[in-house]
Amino acid sequence: MTLRFDQEVPTLANVQDQALAWFARLQDNQIGTADQAEFACWLAADPTHQTAYDKVVQLWQSPALNAALSQYASIPLRPPAQRKSKIRRWAAAASFVFLSSWFLATGEWIQRWQADLTTATGEQRRVILADGSSLVLNTDSAVKLDYAGQQRGVTLLSGEAYFEVQADKDRPFIVTTEQGTVRVVGTRFSVKTGDTTQVNVESGVVICSAQQGQNRQLSVGQHTEIDTQGVAEISPIDTGKTFAWLKGRLIFQDQTLADVIAELDRYHPGAIVIADAKLGQTRITGNYKLEDTAALIRTLADIAGAETVNISPYLTVLKS
Repeated sequence: MTLRFDQEVPTLANVQDQALAWFARLQDNQIGTADQAEFACWLAADPTHQTAYDKVVQLWQSPALNAALSQYASIPLRPPAQRKSKIRRWAAAASFVFLSSWFLATGEWIQRWQADLTTATGEQRRVILADGSSLVLNTDSAVKLDYAGQQRGVTLLSGEAYFEVQADKDRPFIVTTEQGTVRVVGTRFSVKTGDTTQVNVESGVVICSAQQGQNRQLSVGQHTEIDTQGVAEISPIDTGKTFAWLKGRLIFQDQTLADVIAELDRYHPGAIVIADAKLGQTRITGNYKLEDTAALIRTLADIAGAETVNISPYLTVLKS
């Protein structure tokens, strides 16, 4: 689960959820005596608290979970957005830290503080900018607006955004990321951050530039990736598939289950674990709605002949 930085942390009403949250909290090696005393009081408040906590510890130490998580860590998944990748890999799936929303908020607060616009996991947001251009901010994303004097554009701090830019030859629109820039006059395109910056063009022309100075020009139906060293070769895209998320859908054509889950993971409020590498290589083709990611996980599991195990609302395991 990913919280907007200005949201309050919700109260955990369920005893099992409270136990899971305490387990996550106690993994911090900087926890103090006050926290330990609070935990002791929570345990003593009701006999069911100790029972629930013991179940968490037992689950955490179970060979089945350890095997699933180790297999998950070994599967080559498509890198998610940069902010999420820092939280979601081994430490996140392995320690249940998702279960306490306060931990996730602290992992994101710097970028949330810098951002002018943000979205939570599963949320999309359309905004009209000062010059009449518009952007659609995809799930778990953050941008900072760059409008000052003759300058117009945004800094994409994390995640993905789709832009429909109003033409203005005197003021090019510039999207800045960690790896480089995307410069346009008037067009429709998307930019996605991560280990690289991915650029897809739906209409018009964009110029992609790396920090080291290499440039490439993209036009309709083209894709490239930018890293700090340069801009990759241009490749074609299926625009209907690439921009399907704007209509609340994901489209996959003969892709591995591991890649499909990695993409779906961006929209789902919790970790999705594939228990073995062979299962992760199952080929998937389909056009799916994003409105219920839990139901979509079950659908994908059925297609792959897998079993879905919901260990908690924050951790789902797919196993053969």
